[in-house]
Amino acid sequence: MPELLLALDVGTTTARALLATPAGDILAVATRPLETLLPGPGRAEQDAEQVWRSALDCIHEALAKAGRGACDLRAVGVTTQRASVVVWEKGSGRPLAPMVLWSDLSHGTRSRELAAAGFTGWPQAPACKLNATIARASGQVLWGGLDSYLVYRLSGGGAHVTDLSGAWMTGCFDYRGQQGWDPALVDFLGLSEEIFPRLVDSWGPLAMASAAVLGAAVPITAVIADQQAGLVAHAALDAGGWKATYGTSGVVMASTGATPLQPHRTMPPEAAARREGKTLYCVEGMIISTGTAVDWLCSGLGLFDSPAELCAAAGTAEASGVHMRPSLQGLGAPHGKFGATGLLAGLTLGTRREHLARAVLEGIAFRTREIVETLQGALPLSEALGVDGGLASSDVFLSILADKLGRPVRRHVAREGTAYGAAMAAALGAGLLTEADLPSRARYGRVFEPSIGVDQASTEFAAWSAAVI
Repeated sequence: MPELLLALDVGTTTARALLATPAGDILAVATRPLETLLPGPGRAEQDAEQVWRSALDCIHEALAKAGRGACDLRAVGVTTQRASVVVWEKGSGRPLAPMVLWSDLSHGTRSRELAAAGFTGWPQAPACKLNATIARASGQVLWGGLDSYLVYRLSGGGAHVTDLSGAWMTGCFDYRGQQGWDPALVDFLGLSEEIFPRLVDSWGPLAMASAAVLGAAVPITAVIADQQAGLVAHAALDAGGWKATYGTSGVVMASTGATPLQPHRTMPPEAAARREGKTLYCVEGMIISTGTAVDWLCSGLGLFDSPAELCAAAGTAEASGVHMRPSLQGLGAPHGKFGATGLLAGLTLGTRREHLARAVLEGIAFRTREIVETLQGALPLSEALGVDGGLASSDVFLSILADKLGRPVRRHVAREGTAYGAAMAAALGAGLLTEADLPSRARYGRVFEPSIGVDQASTEFAAWSAAVI
């Protein structure tokens, strides 16, 4: 019987397919870059059809790299960036409007209108963007996050679903009853619940990938939001388990188990996963501009040819007094200032590009410290922080991070932590693993220990805060 696991992980800037075994061995990874369009102030969109084609190309390439075919797949897990809005034609799956990304902040007025009406509405929430997006479509439509859209296309139109971790981030969920979509909000938006995806468990027998699409009929056994998939990768589903993923954004996420907690006004409870009717909760703090801040210094300002060159330059920089607040797309927890812009401080005629490189990495590390200090007041976090994501590939960054946090940082052997987590979730859903098996699948490589004392780290944090906060 085939036992290979296929994870489809589509973030904001990259589509990725990963092939793994239930033992946690990664056989192949394929990626494709995704283009984001910025058609106006605060707007961020993508072509959902192109995203789908890129995802499908990744699947075929990963199978080819491993010398396998779709018939070798036992299960598929899908994970995506959260809080996107896709509207498509029922039946054909053809997108009827551009996909509005989570980072789109052009619907602040609608957000305030929803809040005034008594609904949960934050600027990134799909609830704030739904009416405007659907207004650009016509005919018989369906809507969902990117996870729903990819599953719909994979299943050949056979499944229109999302899990609780995805539904939670829409602003449309019934947060009090926790059984489905908020009927009062659906009515307020003037929509029909028929166009909303059906809520399913995060893992289990959820849908079937079409043979006409994939090359073989394969069970889809996991649908989970990307950051929550990272919790699975780090075996951090129990209360106090935590991890950080550094991709387009940086997210520190901690599990709170069966109890929803809110350690800060900017950190409301979220769903980590639901299985067999039981909900696991988590909280998170987001550094909205992480990979994007690094890319801005590279391609935006043209100072470096690649993030790797930037990180190498940062490793050569001496102390310069240059500080950066990496808030190019708003300032997340524990501030919640979505209209904030980035800041650079301490520039002199002696400032060189390597000082800017170090400043952006230190800024990300100090933003992480702000979040960690907020979390640890409410949760008994473990000492070491597990990390994954593209920026976690940099030894320089992780050394800086360990220093500024004053705690060990351990790098997951799977840099594609969200994809790996989706694969392990698919194994759970297919009955190939149990949750008790997850700790043995959370494997770490190098551990970065702090090289400076706690007092020095606190002094440097205070200097950064005084300069840019």
